Amino acid sequence: MHPRPDREAERLSALHGLGILDTPPEAHFDAVCRLARALFRVPYAWISLVDAERLWCKASSGIAFEPTARNAAFCGRVILSDAPLMVEDAAADLRFRDLALVTGKAGVRFYAGIPLVLRPGLAVGTLCLGDTVPRRLSEDETARLADLAAIVVSQLRHYEARVASEAEALRRRASEEALAFANRNLVLAEQMARIGHWRVDLASGAVTWSDEVCRMHGRARGDSAVTVEEALGYYHPEDRGRVMALVAEARARRQGFSFKARIVREDGEVRVVVSHGICEPDAAGATAALFGSVQDVTEIDRAEAELRASTALLDATLEHMDQGLMMIDEAGIVRVCNERAIALLDLPRDLMRARPTFDEVRRHQVAQDDFSRCDTSLREQVAHGPLAIHPHTYERERPNGTVLEIRTVPLPTGGAVRTYTDVTARKAADAQVAHMARHDGLTGLPNRALFRDNLDRRLAGLRRHGGTCGVLCLDLDGFKAVNDTLGHLAGDALLREVAGRIRAALRQEDLPARVGGDEFAILLGGEADAARAAATAERLVASLREPVDLGGREAVIGVSIGIAFAPEHGLDGDTLLKRADLALYRAKSEGRSTYRLFAAAMDRAAAERHRLESDLRLALQRGEFALHYQPVFDLAAGRVAAVEALLRWHHPARGPLGPAAFLALAEETGLAVPLGEWVLRSALRDARALTPGMRVVVNVAGAQLRQAGLVSIVRAALAAAGQAPARLELDIAEAAVAEDSGRLAELAALGVGLAFDDFGAGASSLGALQRLPFGRIKLDRALSASAACPESAGLLRAVTGLGRALGREVTAKGVETEAQLAGLREAGCTGAQGFLLGRPAPFGALAPLLGGAVTRPGTRRSRSA
Repeated sequence: MHPRPDREAERLSALHGLGILDTPPEAHFDAVCRLARALFRVPYAWISLVDAERLWCKASSGIAFEPTARNAAFCGRVILSDAPLMVEDAAADLRFRDLALVTGKAGVRFYAGIPLVLRPGLAVGTLCLGDTVPRRLSEDETARLADLAAIVVSQLRHYEARVASEAEALRRRASEEALAFANRNLVLAEQMARIGHWRVDLASGAVTWSDEVCRMHGRARGDSAVTVEEALGYYHPEDRGRVMALVAEARARRQGFSFKARIVREDGEVRVVVSHGICEPDAAGATAALFGSVQDVTEIDRAEAELRASTALLDATLEHMDQGLMMIDEAGIVRVCNERAIALLDLPRDLMRARPTFDEVRRHQVAQDDFSRCDTSLREQVAHGPLAIHPHTYERERPNGTVLEIRTVPLPTGGAVRTYTDVTARKAADAQVAHMARHDGLTGLPNRALFRDNLDRRLAGLRRHGGTCGVLCLDLDGFKAVNDTLGHLAGDALLREVAGRIRAALRQEDLPARVGGDEFAILLGGEADAARAAATAERLVASLREPVDLGGREAVIGVSIGIAFAPEHGLDGDTLLKRADLALYRAKSEGRSTYRLFAAAMDRAAAERHRLESDLRLALQRGEFALHYQPVFDLAAGRVAAVEALLRWHHPARGPLGPAAFLALAEETGLAVPLGEWVLRSALRDARALTPGMRVVVNVAGAQLRQAGLVSIVRAALAAAGQAPARLELDIAEAAVAEDSGRLAELAALGVGLAFDDFGAGASSLGALQRLPFGRIKLDRALSASAACPESAGLLRAVTGLGRALGREVTAKGVETEAQLAGLREAGCTGAQGFLLGRPAPFGALAPLLGGAVTRPGTRRSRSA
């Protein structure tokens, strides 16, 4: 499963919302690609949009794209962040070396991709460069590529704006149609909203209702009540007596009347009506009839009840909302001010109950010095300027430290509504996020980005005004061993302690930073010179050499330091840091726990090392490597028991090179893995010619031991050579043992022999020797050489005795003299190898030894291989 951006659904929604996918080519996008090719002198440039499962090319120059799966392209990784992706050599990058763009006709080696970011975190595609040779972009070139990407994004925003405009037009049309429909209904409702009338003849008791009154009572048109009693019978029992009393009183006094009451229709529906009546006199002035109107106000009454409830709810909402709210009318009077606004602004309640003007509120705030923490222009505006009623938002801090976001929205009738939001916590959180973005979360030190910003500003000032600048690059010695042995929590605690010691060793104006796992950097404040930098480095070396207590377990580390100065060693950040790193590399190679100042020779050494690395990368495919074999003798049987494969490089210019000249570089560059696999396969292939029972010995580097597939590789090599696992013995040096994560047990289960190589060369771990499945201990050359010294006999017998106690065979390396061989026999060694017994030679040259016994060793040699 390939990684997807955190906000993938939102990103896809934004992409599809553009309406750009599967659209025809457009000249302005094509022009960007052509410009990119010309500007960066590359053969390929393209603009791609990353859909859910595919990569769609909007424009390209120099290259054409077939439909491409999303996980089969560079661009799927570019959109994981808002940062550019630079791949200097895709063929050497495990993430991309199998892509069709790399292996196919296009032959892309260099790739640069800038995400097309509509909004932070939403990259919808990429602007890409491709070249057929490895290369890199400078900072200026990266900036220019980002500028081109900004042009593409602006074009995408045109799409976005057009889609938004079309949507707005549709919304407006829909609103206009809805409004027209509502107006038609309103006209129709006005035509139909009739008020009914009624009449009661008091002499006859006859009742007359209009059609609307009939409808109100649920009766057909023209079907009025026959009698007064029948008409009164429609009123709700709770209202009927009141209505009869009002009518009787009005009749007696010959005056008008009105009432609001409920009627109950025959279908059981209750309606609310308002009736107005008058007494109609006869010629003599006596009341002859009652006449009036009636209006069905059921809906009005219900709406009024809902309005009262809404008003109560609004009042409650205003008083309990988290925002302060103040409404100022067109005359400048504060009509509404909720409790939250009073509390946030610390306003007197008596003042606000008196319906003050907004100017009176401001004068009170000025008198209380409420704007003391604002800038001068804002204080002037508050004290003397009119109320700004245009839409705007700003923030200000009150004297008590509360930060308010103040938003003004004008009202259609004049005046404005102001809201006051307490954003104190948000501002503090934003400040914390900004701090975390530029500081290391574990140690609290500035991170690489902040360090680089400070360095670049310092160098810019130095270029303008002169002066000096010093940079120290630090790398901890022995940190990995602590991390692997005591665990990551202990490693984190150690890094925090290191950060504290670094701070303590520096002056206040110096800037320390954590720039990597166990890598730190220091930018010296003020003017820098070699003496001051050296004094600082010496304090750091001394401080970090002291043991660290990690919860009752003591750890001892050290630090190697490289130092470079500007302008002497460079005037740009990249050059200065590179040369400080070269000095650091020299400090590590010359013993660690020390410091070195950059010297020009280090640049030459780095260039030489780079050339050797380039040659090393080509040597394997050119077939420049060969294997020599040194016999390993069984001292008891007096015969060759094994042959150890030793790598040789026939360099086309430097001639034959032994492993000491290139193996360390192979480990550092990652070439130890493919090189080790070639040695394994070649040695097993040669082993077909060995007599039965004879082993072939192959050395395994730490990088190989870290491989998850090492056991599978060994099994496949054995199968390809047709060899049994017992034919193979793997030599594991102590440094490589530290890299073991269960591989040794798996190899032992496979049936391969394992030997603890160079035992005695360092602080050999007896615990590892007992715990891990080694079948053999191979003594270091120095320990073997001590066999000729009587005073070392006891130590040698103790080591061989340890091997016997643990059930391990003991083989001595580097045997060069008869005296050494005799001492090793006496001490109990079971095997030996060295120049005395046989020099490393091509496999074909070993034939005379492969079946012979150990006799005279021949001419004494100066040292072993």
